[in-house]
Amino acid sequence: MNLMRQQRHTVQNTQPDTVQDPTVLRALNVFRNVIKQGPTYVCTCCARALFSNQVKSCDRERYQKNPTVASVCLTGNYVHVCSDCPDECALENRKTEWICHCCHNTLLRGLMPDIALANKLQFTTIPPELCDLNVLERHVIAKYIPFAKIVTLPKGQQRAIKGAVISVASEVETTVNSLPRPRSESQLLTVKLKRRLCYQGHYQFQTLNMQKVLSALRKLKDIHSEYKDIFINAELPEEEMFNEHEQCTNDISVTDGEMFNEHEECANDISAPDEEMDIDITEEQSNENEHNENEPNDSNDDTAEEQSRGLALDTCLQPPDLGQQLLTYDDGIFCIAPAERNTPVNTFKIPKLESMAFPVQFPDGTNTFDEPGRAKHVSPSRYFNSRLFSIDNRCAKDTNYIFFAQFVTEMHMATSSMSIQLRKGKPMTRDGRRINCSMLQDKQELEKLVINKEATRFMQPLRGTPAYWEKSLRDLFAMLRQLGTPTFFCTFSAAEMRWPDVITAIKAQQGETVNFAELDWSEKCEILRSNPVTAMRMFEKRVEALMRDLINSPAQPIGEVIDFFYRVEFQLRGSPHIHCLFWVKDAPEFEKDQDQDVCDFIDKYISCKLPDPDRDPELHRIVSEVQMHSRNHSKSCRKNKKHCRFGFPKPPISRTMISRPRPPPADQSDEGNKAEEINDASFAKEQLQKVWDLLNDSTLSFDCVTQLLHKVNMTYEEYEKHIDTISTSSSIFMERRPQDCWVNGYNPMLLRAWDANMDIQFILNPYSCIMYILSYISKAEHEMSDYLKKVIKDSNHDNLSERECMKQVMNAYSKNREVSAQEAVSRTCSLKLKSSSRAVIFIPTDDNAVKMSLPMKYLQTMDDDVENVWMTGLPDKYKARPNRPEFENMCMAEFASEYRIVYAGQKKGKNVLPLQKNLGHIQKRTRGKPAVIRFARFSQQKNPEKFYGTLLKLYLPYRSDEQLKSARFQTYESFYAFASVKLPGTDELQRVCNIVNETREKYEKHNEAIEQAIEDFEQNGPVEDAWTTLAPANEMVRLESISEREPTDPNDVNEQDDIPEYTASTSVRNTAMPLSETGAKDVSLVKTHNNFCIF
Repeated sequence: MNLMRQQRHTVQNTQPDTVQDPTVLRALNVFRNVIKQGPTYVCTCCARALFSNQVKSCDRERYQKNPTVASVCLTGNYVHVCSDCPDECALENRKTEWICHCCHNTLLRGLMPDIALANKLQFTTIPPELCDLNVLERHVIAKYIPFAKIVTLPKGQQRAIKGAVISVASEVETTVNSLPRPRSESQLLTVKLKRRLCYQGHYQFQTLNMQKVLSALRKLKDIHSEYKDIFINAELPEEEMFNEHEQCTNDISVTDGEMFNEHEECANDISAPDEEMDIDITEEQSNENEHNENEPNDSNDDTAEEQSRGLALDTCLQPPDLGQQLLTYDDGIFCIAPAERNTPVNTFKIPKLESMAFPVQFPDGTNTFDEPGRAKHVSPSRYFNSRLFSIDNRCAKDTNYIFFAQFVTEMHMATSSMSIQLRKGKPMTRDGRRINCSMLQDKQELEKLVINKEATRFMQPLRGTPAYWEKSLRDLFAMLRQLGTPTFFCTFSAAEMRWPDVITAIKAQQGETVNFAELDWSEKCEILRSNPVTAMRMFEKRVEALMRDLINSPAQPIGEVIDFFYRVEFQLRGSPHIHCLFWVKDAPEFEKDQDQDVCDFIDKYISCKLPDPDRDPELHRIVSEVQMHSRNHSKSCRKNKKHCRFGFPKPPISRTMISRPRPPPADQSDEGNKAEEINDASFAKEQLQKVWDLLNDSTLSFDCVTQLLHKVNMTYEEYEKHIDTISTSSSIFMERRPQDCWVNGYNPMLLRAWDANMDIQFILNPYSCIMYILSYISKAEHEMSDYLKKVIKDSNHDNLSERECMKQVMNAYSKNREVSAQEAVSRTCSLKLKSSSRAVIFIPTDDNAVKMSLPMKYLQTMDDDVENVWMTGLPDKYKARPNRPEFENMCMAEFASEYRIVYAGQKKGKNVLPLQKNLGHIQKRTRGKPAVIRFARFSQQKNPEKFYGTLLKLYLPYRSDEQLKSARFQTYESFYAFASVKLPGTDELQRVCNIVNETREKYEKHNEAIEQAIEDFEQNGPVEDAWTTLAPANEMVRLESISEREPTDPNDVNEQDDIPEYTASTSVRNTAMPLSETGAKDVSLVKTHNNFCIF
C-alpha cells in the first residue's frame, strides 16, 4: 500500500481557485493535500512520528529471517483502538500498525535496527513530581548543568544559541540545602542562576518553588541511579533555618561593589580552599523595605512581615511575571552558582551525563546516548534523531535539550573528522622522499609530514559550518561550469504564522486541536516555539512538495526544469527560507537569442501585476499581503540613502525590456566625452526623479504609464532613454502598471501554492549569477570564515601542531556561532540543508595528490620500508576499470560522472561490476542524472604543467600514468600539443589536443566568463549592495532583524568557558555557596530578560 501515492492522487478542492487549467489545478491540489499532513504515523519499532511517505503497513509475517528479533522489535504499542472517540477520530492514522522504511529493511535482513526501542531506547514515564518544573527548577535539580546562552530572536521571539554548550558539575546538595524553605507551597523564591557569582550577567532569572524542588529530588533519589547518594536536609526546623540565615546576614555586611570584588578574587583564584569562602547566604533589604520597617504597623502587618522575613516570595495563584516581580517584591534576589568552582567536563567521558543534565527526560537515569550493553551501537546523530522525532515529545519541546543535542552531535563529528584529517598527506615529501610505513608510525615524523595549513578543511562534514558551505559553493561553481548559466533564481520564505498546517501539526502532537483563524499573533508564536522540531520538519516537507509536486509536475510553472540546486538559509528571526537555481530546458540565453524572445519567456513565467480582486480574489489577497513593498518604507529602506535601497517603487513599463549600459566612448581619454556622459546621467536622474515623486505620493493614482508621464511632460520614448542612460549594467525591467510599482516579482502558480513571500528573477549572464546571486546565497558565512582565518593565522604564529590548531579553530567557532532552534533541529536530525539534481564528484589530478593513509592497525602489521601505505582513490579505481569494450575509450571524467563506487559496507544492487586488482566494485548511476565533476584548477600561464596534466588526466583515456607522457614528449604540455594516439578499437591516429578539447566541451561551458567571475568573487568578495535587489523582501527582514537585536555584551565572550573537548582538562573544585542581592527596579534588567535566557 503506497500511502504517499494514494495521498498525492487524492484531489480535494480546499478553496475556490480561479485557475481553469486542469493540469495546474491538479498540481495545486496534490501539493495542498501533501503539506496538510503532519508527522502522525508512528513506527512500531522505533516510535518515531513520521510522514506517510516514510512508513509502510507492518506485515509481521515478512520478517522470518530472524523471528526472535522481529518479535522483540515490533512493539505494537502505538496502534490506536477507538473506545470513546468521536465520529471523526483524531488518531485515525494510528489505527494501523506502521513501520518506517529504515526499520523495515533492517528487520528483513534479520538484524535489530539501531534505533529500535528494544535497543535500550525506551523512555521511562515521567513521575508527577517532575512534570511541572520550570526551566530554573530543572537546572537546580540537575547534577550537571549544560550552560549556554539562549537569546530571543526578533519578529516572533524564537530561540537561538550563541556560543557553545558547556556541561559543568553542579553541587545540587549544597545549593538546595543552603536555600531557605518557604512556609507554604504558594511561596516562591526569586533566583538568579549564574555560572560564577562574580559575573554581572546571569544564566537564568526566574522564580523557584522549593516545595517542587524538594519533592522532585526525593523522587529522583528513589528512582534515579545517579541520585542515590544525595542528601537533602528537608527536615530542618523553620526557626533554626531562619536563625542561621540571619546569622549569615549579620556576619557579613558589605556593599554591592565589595561583594562583587570579593567574589571576583575568588573566581580568579580557582585553587582557593573551601574554608576561605566565608560568604554563605547574605541578604540585603531594599531602601523601600527599610523605610517601611521604621513606620508603625498593625498586627496583621507584623504577622505578614514575620512570615515573609528573609524571603523573596510570589504566589502560585497568579502566574509569575518578571515585570510584576521587579515592581512588587524587592526583598531580595538569591544568586546561586552551583557550578562556581567546577570546570567544564568532557561530555563523552562522564557516564550518564545526559540523564544527570536532563533528569526530567530520564527520571530513572537509563537509556541515554552512552547506555552500556546495547545490542547494536547507535551513533550520536542517529540517537538524537530518534529522541527528537519520538512520538513522546519530551525532548522535542525542550529547547535546551535541542541545543544540547546539536552541540554534542557536532562535537562528536568534529572529533572524528580531526582524526581523519590527521591521516591525510601526500605520498612524496617536499624533499622528494617517498613516505613509508615506519614514517607514518613515528609520531614526531608524522607531525611534520601531514601538516596542513588549511585547518578548517576538517569542518567540511560539519553541517552548517563555514567550511561546509564553502565546499557547497565550490560544488555550485562546478555545476555552473558543466551545466552553464541557470535560468531562474528563486527565494521562498517561511511564513508559519500564515500556514495552518504547521500550527495544527504541532498542536496535534500535543494532543490538542485549535482553530487557526481564532489564534492571535502571540498565540501562534508561542505554539511555534513549543516545538521547533515539528516546525522545521513541516517546512522541509513543504519544500519537498514544492519541488516534486509543483516545479517538476506536468504543470511546469516555470518551464521544464532539467536541473536545480537549492540551499536552506536561516534568517535572523530563526525561520528558514530557501534560495534556488533552476536550469530550464530550451530557455533563451541573453546575448545569444533575440531580446524579444528573452522578454517573452520572462513574461510567460514572471508577473509583477496586482491581480484583479474580482477575477482572482485569492491571488489578489496573497500578493497584497506578502509581495507588496510598504509605501511608508522602513528604517532599513533608506539607511544612509535618500532613496529606497530596495529600488521601490519600481519603474512602470508598458512592456518588458532589457536595458544595457551605454558603450564607452571610442576615445576614453577625451575628458569632453566623460563630461557629456556625466551630464546625460545627471539629467536623466533629474527627469526620472519627477516620476518617482509622483509614484511615492499616496494621494495620486494613475491608470497607465502614459497618464503618469503626461503629468511630467515626458514621452514614453524619452522615459525609456532616461532609464537606459542611468543603467550601469544589463538589467531587466518588468512590465508594470503604475499601481504595480510596489509589487515584487512572482510566479502566479507558485505563489498561490506557497502562500508566503517569494522572489523570482531571470539570470542574464554568468557574471551576474556568480557575483550577485551566489554571493547572496553564501553571504551568511563570510564573516565567520574571515574570523576563523584570523584564528588560523594566529595559531601559525604560535607554531601549534595541526591537531592543536584544529582544536583551537573549533573552540573559536563554537564560542562565536549562533544557531536558531530550527537550524539546530536541521543539523542534528540530518534534515536537508541543500539539495541538487546531480551529485558533485571531486577528482584529484595532481601527481602528488593528498591521500589518506591506511588505519594504524594495518600499518603495524606491515614492514617498515613498505611504501604502499595509502588507501586507493578515484584515479586508482579508474585505471583498474573493468576490461570491457565500453570502458576502453572512457576518460576519467566520464567514469566519475557515469559510475559510482560501491563500498564494502554498502548494499550491492544490480549491475555491479568488479574492478581489476581487487580494488572494489562500481555501479552505473541509474537514479538521477550523471554527476557533475569538480577538480583543482591551475593557471595556464602560471602553472602550465599542472594545467595540461589536469586536462590529460580528465579527458584522455588511459590505464597507466606512463600513457600520458612519452620519451619524445616528456611534459604534459608538449604531449597535449603535439602527440597523437591510437585509441582502442580504432585504426587511425588522433591528435591528443583534439580528443581532449572535444571531451572538454561536454564538461566545461562558458568557461572563460565563469572563471573570470569566480576570480573576481574570490578576490573582491560578495557584492553586498546588490543583495537588496535580488530578494528585497527577505533582505529587508534581515536588515530589520539586525536593527532590532540587542547589541552584543562584550562580557559574554569573556565569561565563556573553553570547551574541554578542544582544550586541556583541568582539575575539578568545589562550588561556592549562594548569595542574595537586593532586588532593584532596573528597567534594563527586564529588557535583558526579555531578550535572552541561559540554561
